Amino acid sequence: MADKMEGVTAGGGGSGLVDPSNYPVPIETVYVNNLDEHVKLDTIKLVMRRIFEYYGEVLDVIAKGSLRRKGQAFIVFNSEKSVLDSVEIMHGFPLYGRPMGVRRAKTHSDATVMQKAPAIFDEHKRKRLMLKDRKRAEEDAKAQANPAEKPRAAKPVLAVPDEYVRPNKTLFLQNIPKDVDAETLTAIFEKFEGFKEVRAIAIKAVAFAEFANEQFAITAKEATANMPIGAEGQPMKVSYQRQ
Repeated sequence: MADKMEGVTAGGGGSGLVDPSNYPVPIETVYVNNLDEHVKLDTIKLVMRRIFEYYGEVLDVIAKGSLRRKGQAFIVFNSEKSVLDSVEIMHGFPLYGRPMGVRRAKTHSDATVMQKAPAIFDEHKRKRLMLKDRKRAEEDAKAQANPAEKPRAAKPVLAVPDEYVRPNKTLFLQNIPKDVDAETLTAIFEKFEGFKEVRAIAIKAVAFAEFANEQFAITAKEATANMPIGAEGQPMKVSYQRQ
C-alpha cells in the first residue's frame, strides 16, 4: 500500500490506471482514519479486527507505522454487505476519544482480488505498483521544487532492495542472457515514448535503459518487468537505477 497500503486507496470514484468498474468483484474494503497515532500498531490492528468482525468475516487489517500513514487503517471484508453495514453504522464511532472516519475504499485490495478474481491479480498488482511509482515521482518532484529551509542531518545509508528504489528516468535491467545485446534491448525499449538509449554491461549481465523523464520510465517498467528474453525466455528483472 504510497506508499499505497497493499492495493487499497481511500476515498471514492476512479483512480487513474486502476478503474474499479472494470473488476468482476465489488470493493470489499473500508478505509478508517482519525485514529489515535500514539496507540501501538499491533494494538490498532487487533482493535480494528475486533470491532469490524462484528459486520462479517475480516480477511485482513492493514495499517502502517510511517509518519504519513499513522492514524489510518484498511479493513478487508469478505463481502460487500459488510462494507456497507460498517460504513453506515461505524462512521463517527468514538475510539480513544476520537470519532472514526469510516468510508469505502477507492480501489480493490490485493486480498480481495487474489481470492475472488485470481485471473486478473497480476494485472491488478502491476497497475497498482505503477500508480505507486507515479505518486512517488510526483512527491519527489514537489520536494525538489520546495526544498526544506534547513537541511536535515544525513542519516546512515542502508541497503535498499531494488523494488523500493525511487522512480527515476533510468531503468536498471538485470538477468540479461548472453545472447541478448544492446541492439536487442534497444529494439524492446525504443517502442516506448521518451526512450533515449540502452547501455549494456555484458560482463555483468546487466544494462541500463534511459528515458527523457521518470514518467516515461515508469510506463516502460510496467510493460517490460519479467519479460522473457533470449533464446531460453529468461525473465528480465526491471527496476530503477540507484542514485
